[in-house]
Amino acid sequence: MSAKKIWGMNGIAMALVVLALSNWTGLAQAQDGNDLEQLLEDMSGAYAEGYLAPLVTGFGINQNSALYHTAFIPGTTVTISLGLKVMGTKLSDEDQTFRVVRNITINEDYGVNPGEEGYGEDGVVVMSGPTVFGSEDEGGRMTVLYHGLPVHVEDLSDLTGLVESKFVPLAMPQASVGGIMGMEATLRWLPDIEIQSGVKVKLWGIGLAASANYWLPTLPVDVKVGFFNQSLDVGDYVATDARSLYVVASKEFSMLTAYGGLSRESSSMDVTYTYSGTGEEIAFSLDGVQKNRMTIGATLNLGLKINGEIGLGDLTSFSGGLMFGF
Repeated sequence: MSAKKIWGMNGIAMALVVLALSNWTGLAQAQDGNDLEQLLEDMSGAYAEGYLAPLVTGFGINQNSALYHTAFIPGTTVTISLGLKVMGTKLSDEDQTFRVVRNITINEDYGVNPGEEGYGEDGVVVMSGPTVFGSEDEGGRMTVLYHGLPVHVEDLSDLTGLVESKFVPLAMPQASVGGIMGMEATLRWLPDIEIQSGVKVKLWGIGLAASANYWLPTLPVDVKVGFFNQSLDVGDYVATDARSLYVVASKEFSMLTAYGGLSRESSSMDVTYTYSGTGEEIAFSLDGVQKNRMTIGATLNLGLKINGEIGLGDLTSFSGGLMFGF
């Protein structure tokens, strides 16, 4: 297949990525006119931490998915492949809602004014409601407790879920170059793409893998080890990072390659914005819950390579891809 045709197909893949991102994780404008950045500006830091918790997990698991479709790396023949990777993470029921409890000094920030019971004293605030992937019809609630009794209850009806979903999708282009001393380098990259007025997405990722067969040619299966580091920025408020260290083995059967891998991974999200309620600058970091994963998949070689896989960890993920190469 010529390089010209491959680049043309990769252009189609880029268009598919933009389409996926425009509908992805509620970043496109919701029916009530809200978007993620507008909602965050109406949240205190503690509320936002609970609200966004499943987002960092979904982002991180997806970014750490579809990193390979075989363990084979040529020892001396240079190969180049380009294509599209798609992935999705299935959330749990618990990811639809959140509940955050904090020790506080009771004051106006929590709806209690001077002279009212508990003002200036130590108390507890309980914040609960739908997460970013929770109900679009229900809002949150804040309850302030003094000596265990409520002194202020506030319905936060505007703080609804952005997209009610138990599945977080993602798509991205990927390019790999391999075959130099059994090494392979992989790049994931998107320039700034405006998926909504004023909201841009930027993605990059780089990985390196080494073939164990280059040094141990008598191994009965293909084996490689690798790592990947990625970042994904969404608008001005949200920036995520994902990292994976993995080992994968594969065996070719005519046109079909079966593979399986184990990985140690992590993900994090940095959030910064200004809370409109007080003008306070909010900044915090969240970590994704998944640390380990087992991957099982298969690749069909029909000139172009089509693969599908399942990732098993704290949550279940599904991935696939189309790769063209020479």
